[in-house]
Amino acid sequence: MLVQTSSIISSALVSSAIGYAIGWPVSKYFDSNVRMRLLLSPVIGLGIFGAAGVSLFHFLPITAINLILVVLSLSAIALWLSKGTIDPLLRSPASPGFCWSTVAFLLCLLPTFEIIPQYYGGSVGVGHPIWDHAKIAIVNEIAQNGLPPANPFHSEAGSPNTLIYYYVWHFIAACSSVITGATGWEADIALTGMTALFSTAVVTWLAVARSRSANAAWWVLPLLFVGSLKPVVRFVCGKWLDKWMAPQHGLQTWIIQAPWVPQHVFSGTLALIAIMAYLRILFSNAGRNMALAMFMGAILASAYGSSMWAGGLSLLLILPIVGVLSVSHVLRAKRLPEVFISLSVTAAITLLCAAVLISEQSSVLHTRKVVDFWVFPIFVGDHWFLDVPGFWLVLIFLEFGIIYLSFIIWSFARPSDDINRYAHIDCAIFVSVLAPLFCTQLLHSTIMYNDLGWRVLIPSMLVMTALAAGLFSTHIGKGTLLGRITTITAIMLLTPSILTGAKSVYSNTSKFRVEGPESEEGTAFKASPEMWKAVRDVTPPDEAVANNPLDLASVTYAPGNISWAILSQRRHCGTTLDFLRAYAAQLTPKKASDVYNFFVRAFAGLATEDQLRAMKEKYLCRTLVVTSRDGLWGKPVLDNNSVYKLISEKKGKWRIYR
Repeated sequence: MLVQTSSIISSALVSSAIGYAIGWPVSKYFDSNVRMRLLLSPVIGLGIFGAAGVSLFHFLPITAINLILVVLSLSAIALWLSKGTIDPLLRSPASPGFCWSTVAFLLCLLPTFEIIPQYYGGSVGVGHPIWDHAKIAIVNEIAQNGLPPANPFHSEAGSPNTLIYYYVWHFIAACSSVITGATGWEADIALTGMTALFSTAVVTWLAVARSRSANAAWWVLPLLFVGSLKPVVRFVCGKWLDKWMAPQHGLQTWIIQAPWVPQHVFSGTLALIAIMAYLRILFSNAGRNMALAMFMGAILASAYGSSMWAGGLSLLLILPIVGVLSVSHVLRAKRLPEVFISLSVTAAITLLCAAVLISEQSSVLHTRKVVDFWVFPIFVGDHWFLDVPGFWLVLIFLEFGIIYLSFIIWSFARPSDDINRYAHIDCAIFVSVLAPLFCTQLLHSTIMYNDLGWRVLIPSMLVMTALAAGLFSTHIGKGTLLGRITTITAIMLLTPSILTGAKSVYSNTSKFRVEGPESEEGTAFKASPEMWKAVRDVTPPDEAVANNPLDLASVTYAPGNISWAILSQRRHCGTTLDFLRAYAAQLTPKKASDVYNFFVRAFAGLATEDQLRAMKEKYLCRTLVVTSRDGLWGKPVLDNNSVYKLISEKKGKWRIYR
């Protein structure tokens, strides 16, 4: 078996235990309802643990004993700082029951199914999201070699070879791997599922607390599983849509992002928690804000450390705007000194926990341009004056259909008593929805893909989902004008949106195991654990291997050495170009291409002894792995060189040189 179910379950239990141990006492600041606190606790706890743990384990070895001691210490600190009676931000009169929790748990298994192996005959395949889970190599690197993580995607003599990436989420997965003995792939699968569940829980909390209706919890589930309306429009109108819309990569709903980029979803979920903590500090006169400010600082650091965009740039936009809008209240309440001190503590804790990450990631600015301005292209042709309204009237409606339209309806339909009671929360809600969307429209990232545009709006998407669920729970089926509009919206958009989301789930969870095909590369992928075990037997965990960057290229939707990334548990000295550009960001685009082309040509069979020497001495490839699928297989240079010697092989399948 490529993965063990028992290891996945144990890893999920460990991450949940860490979250509840640290997060349960802190949840008192957010809600007084015990069941609602159960929804919030794990993501709060993991948020605090992620940032604090990364800081501490830069100085401590990552061992099971040290991890348990740190978790117990953080739990004790959280209990101490949260002892006594605390006036929470919200007092929810209702909460979802056990049946809802069971259904939510089962539905949140779907993102994990998208990254587990699928068997068809003698072949094994994986869903498309496994491409973004090549970062399992980061999980293994942290679990085996500690922090700061070396770059498992590239190594070069004379370079610090430090990983430049936001890795707090992967650190949490690595911790469960260390405690349970699970592989990086198994720990990644487990935390992906838990992230989906925790994200669902926080959206549900916001939906139920804001609407004061327990039924909102049930509406959250279908709304999180909706997909883009573009496939529906194409089905009805053929290619008409593509004739006038720019061929720009679209935005993505929760059911797409949860299996593809759980670290960003985790970060966006932490962003919602941070915003709510910020509101309590700004608007609560009940005291105890100093302790909450400390927790908020750690959560902010984890949000940034898990995603530069979803919990970094989004909060950098949202929090100052919400703060400015609350100034008049703070001045009227004569709480300016108290708020200033609390937020200063938050800033200090954030910098303390995130300083190493900020330092590591800022080094990319010496070689790469990270962000650029634009107007998001909507229509064919360079007509920005049409693209500006088109973004709000066409693109967002097509991508986020029912939740976007429901947010608009909710904005104009709030009862007057709700407006007065929740004015401060609703102000933050509007900013949390609109600021990330404006950011997506006007900025894009340039390192590789437009990750900024796809991920920075995750908090906005989560908030709109919560508001849509609240709207449906209180107005659907009623005879009022608002009730009829809400009902028509649900009837027209909910079913087609869920069908497009279900199509994506089927493509990534079941299509291969149902339709195949059985292929030579799929068979080789199934057998590759034996080869990687042999590699681990002769290669220490702090050394890199050279393996064809395009090995098993057809297993993933884009060519990439996924077998190495998720199974080897060893570093690679020169991977696929896309991996190099994304995870070796210190390389210029030309340098990344040169490295990639060097290894591709070598494994195509064009390697000379000098190139083998450069592979070993310049790129630090201590181990060379060649398979029968490589052009280098059987070449005389491998048998007659002074650089690498054959030390292990499986006849006709693979050979290992050192």
